[in-house]
Formats: sequence, structure tokens, C-alpha cells
Amino acid sequence: MQLYQHSGAVPATGAAKAFIAGSLAAMALGVIYCFTFYYVPYVHLNFLMAMAVGAGTGFAVGQSALQGKVRNVGVVGAIALLAALAGIYAEWGATIYALYPPAELPQLWAKAGLKPFLPQSILLLMFELFAHGSWGLNEKATVHGWPLVVLWLVEAGLILFVSVKVATSRIIDLPFCEQCQEWINGLSPHFYVGEGCEPVWNEVQNGMFENLALTPRAEGTEPTYVRLALRVCEGCSESNYLTITACQNTTDTRGNPRLEEKNLVTNLHLTATQSEIVQAANFIAPQPGESPLRLPMPSGSWTLQDATRVTAPLPREESAAGPSS
Repeated sequence: MQLYQHSGAVPATGAAKAFIAGSLAAMALGVIYCFTFYYVPYVHLNFLMAMAVGAGTGFAVGQSALQGKVRNVGVVGAIALLAALAGIYAEWGATIYALYPPAELPQLWAKAGLKPFLPQSILLLMFELFAHGSWGLNEKATVHGWPLVVLWLVEAGLILFVSVKVATSRIIDLPFCEQCQEWINGLSPHFYVGEGCEPVWNEVQNGMFENLALTPRAEGTEPTYVRLALRVCEGCSESNYLTITACQNTTDTRGNPRLEEKNLVTNLHLTATQSEIVQAANFIAPQPGESPLRLPMPSGSWTLQDATRVTAPLPREESAAGPSS
């Protein structure tokens, strides 16, 4: 069985739009973060805001890359990295304004304008802050010198890491149909009883998709269950992909619900016939505690219409009725 891999194609217009959108978002977020950093006296909250800058930048890059049909994870990550660097640069350029009282900002802008954004101005500001600092954990001691440099590096690292992570996550597991030149939408997921270690999941990965019809279905609210996500191209019958995920409903340390997921296989390529078998099996599969039905043979001839004729229709939302939103 073959797994999906991106073709690596990078449309020039798509890459350009992703870089422009990401850079604009990063620079706007960088300036906002610069001001909030000096007005919010909580170091931990400042680090969370730095992560928010990275997340916003990464989302802008990833969404634009998605719309521009960029099928290269490495390129999307590089674009996010460059956009985040532009945001960090804008943050440093706005720092001198963030250090001044709000009432004096109009006068400072009239005098300095965009000069603080020049590279030499930023370097001079860095040396000044390195020597004297501008903020501290208390009024009597400012953070300066090498401890301040470490904080700068941690801040920049958070922004860069989160930007790349969020941007690449937008396309990394999303298959693309090269024939139709479109991203492939997913059908409503199927849920089955299990923990993901049962023999049936190895059998399915080896092409025995009819065995799904013998596996009891689940609701998705059980402590453990297995989710099948099927993606089918609407324009042709060549691009069909199956992802199998073991899921566990748990709670975090505060008692809030938490879903832990582990992909057993990601974007397994299916033929049109195999895709039909997976969808038909969900109609035939028994409820928990019920005996499996007699399977129609041969399985290679299964269709959704055949499945509904050999068993009573099961009105379930996850029965692959159509693309999900």
C-alpha cells in the first residue's frame, strides 16, 4: 500500500502571496506585541503573547499557501520563517516608541518618523538596552547584559518556532489531487470500537478493507475508539486517501476533557473500489454487542447502494453521507 506524499510543487504566485500575507501579519503583530510587552508587567504573559505572534504569522502564511496551492512543506516553513523575521524586525523598530509615554508619541513620530526602523538605529538601541536595560522584575533592578540577550533569543525562538509549526500544519497532512489541481475534501469520519492495537487495523492497512464490516461501530464518546477519515476527490476517482487514528478521551490536570490522538496510518492511497468498500463497510458494521451481518461477496464489488440493500439503513451522521465542512 502506498502513502500520499506532496509533489513539492511551488506556484510562484502562491508562494509570493503567502510571503506577503505572512509578512504583513507578522509586522502588524510585532508592533502590537512590542507595545504590550512594555505595558503588561507579567513576564509569563509576555511569552504567551510572543507565541500568539508566531501563531498569527504561521496561520497567515499557511492559509495563503493553502489558497495558493503550494505543495511543499519545506518551502512553506521557510516562508513562515522569513515572515516571522520581518515581524521581529518590525518589533525592534517600534521599540523606541513603546518606551515613550503615550502622550509624547505624536511629537516623537514628528521628529523621528521611520528612522528607528533603520538597521543602524536598531543596533544602537540594542547596545543601549544591553548596557542599561529598560524593564525589570522590580523597580530597583532592570534586566540587562547577557541575561537580557538570553530573553531576546528565547522570545525570537518562540516566535520563529510557532510560526513554522502552525504554517506547515496547514498543509502537511492535507492531500492534493494533481489531476484536478485541487485540495481533497474529507467525508464525515467513521468511528469504530477499539484501541488501535487490534489485528483488524493491521489487516486494513494491508488491504483487507472488508474486515471493517465485522468491527463494531462507536459513537466517538467512548474512552477509546478508532477514527477513520476518508478523503475523496470530487473531480475524479484517482485520489482517495484513508487516515486511521487511535483516539482516547481523557482529562487534563484541571479535569477538563482532552482528546489524545495517534495516527496509525496517514493518507493511505486507495483505489476507487477500495474507497467504496470502506464506505459500504460502515453501513454493514454492527452496533456494539450485535453480531456481524453476513457480508456480501465478493467484497471487490461492494458499492454503497449494494450495502444499503443487504442491510437495513443505519441513520448515522458518520456514514460518509458527504463532504464535511
